Amino acid sequence: MLTPDKEAMLEEYRSLREEIMRRQYARLLILGFTVTAVGTVLGLTLRTAPRAGGEVDYYALALICFAEAVLIAAVLMTKSQTQHIEIIAGYIRTYIESQREGLGWESRWAQYRRMRPTGFSLPLGASRPLAVYYALLSIGAYCTCFVVGLHCHVVPLVLASLLTLTCLLCAVDLFLRRTRSWRINWNGVSEGRAE
Repeated sequence: MLTPDKEAMLEEYRSLREEIMRRQYARLLILGFTVTAVGTVLGLTLRTAPRAGGEVDYYALALICFAEAVLIAAVLMTKSQTQHIEIIAGYIRTYIESQREGLGWESRWAQYRRMRPTGFSLPLGASRPLAVYYALLSIGAYCTCFVVGLHCHVVPLVLASLLTLTCLLCAVDLFLRRTRSWRINWNGVSEGRAE
């Protein structure tokens, strides 16, 4: 029979693991929506023929910029979901698994990720492949500029380039997890020194 404290800890563990699963599912929903939206927008863009006489096709430019904006939003939402997953996993490792024998998934998974070689070793987890998908979609949207003839004009090409670069930088941060927003230390919280 479990004591009330241990039962409460197990219930907290279950609810936090469910929250991680919900956030993982949300990342996949974001990806599904994004692929559908960007595919539709780029399909509409490719239906327009390049304009004769060197005129700017503002309709195609707006669609490409919209596709890049959707991709940026998707990467940022995926990054947020992934960071929340990391926060919850860190809490589980620090406060629950260290107190309860038999619970150790988050601790072992974190140890495995630290021990495996860097780069593209398997398993990648979910955020790294998502970062690659978003980067490839962004590059694909950018290449559409050349198909519809926007590369002949400086301002549309610079605008599309800036949006693509922003998306790629966000995807790189999701892949590498190097910026300050990824640093979470639950041990410092327990001692009153949150980092």
